[in-house]
Amino acid sequence: MANEMDRSGPVEGQRIVYLMRGLPSCGKSHRSRELAGAQGVICETDQFFYTQVGQNVEKYDYQADRQEEARDWNYRRFAHAVDAGTSTIVVDRGNGLNLETRRYAKYAVDRGCTVLLAEPDSPWWQEIRVLLKYKQYTGPVLDEWAERLAKMNRSTHRT
Repeated sequence: MANEMDRSGPVEGQRIVYLMRGLPSCGKSHRSRELAGAQGVICETDQFFYTQVGQNVEKYDYQADRQEEARDWNYRRFAHAVDAGTSTIVVDRGNGLNLETRRYAKYAVDRGCTVLLAEPDSPWWQEIRVLLKYKQYTGPVLDEWAERLAKMNRSTHRT
């Protein structure tokens, strides 16, 4: 897995899977839309709670007990997009380098895709990245950011 290097998109015939990582409300979804462009596919676990739960697709109907079902649903959408030959796929699920992320990466690589890690490019994410790098010294400032991000997240999720 490589870090994102070229923002111009895939070269002719190249299939790219971007694995987004970053904290809630740091701009992952915005960056995902940029990377996917008009032809790409975004696989976002949160979409399950808009499209598969409740009656109103405009409302985020989060149900904690269905989180595993949401993850499986998102993975199936991702696998379908890879198998369909989609040239750009963005997995927007707050990826860390964990087993679930590796499952996405392995599936894509095994089918000839290039896998890149991508992050938001919002100014606040750039600040937080530096703070996280030196977290043993920046704890209080990170706590303030955590409160701000939680408030921002509540305004768009789980309301």
